[in-house]
Amino acid sequence: MDLVFVVVRLVGYVIRVLTWIIVIDAILTWFPQIDRRHPIVVTLRKITEPIYRPIRRLIPPQRTGYIDLSPLIAIVLLQVLWMIVVSLAFRS
Repeated sequence: MDLVFVVVRLVGYVIRVLTWIIVIDAILTWFPQIDRRHPIVVTLRKITEPIYRPIRRLIPPQRTGYIDLSPLIAIVLLQVLWMIVVSLAFRS
């Protein structure tokens, strides 16, 4: 197997897992009755907060209704990163 192919697949898996973690974390915010101190929720936050933090600095959550677009923006940026990795790896 080609090393480039292995690295691209590994990056793809990491991006896919991060995307699902972000989706799950965003869905959990819709349920206020979920204990924020639960170990799973804490682990998800430890993974997602470093991703959200720079996005929130650039685009703070909206004041009306507290709409936080950072999970959506993070997913879009991860997909852009994936496209860049693939295009760089397999350019002719």
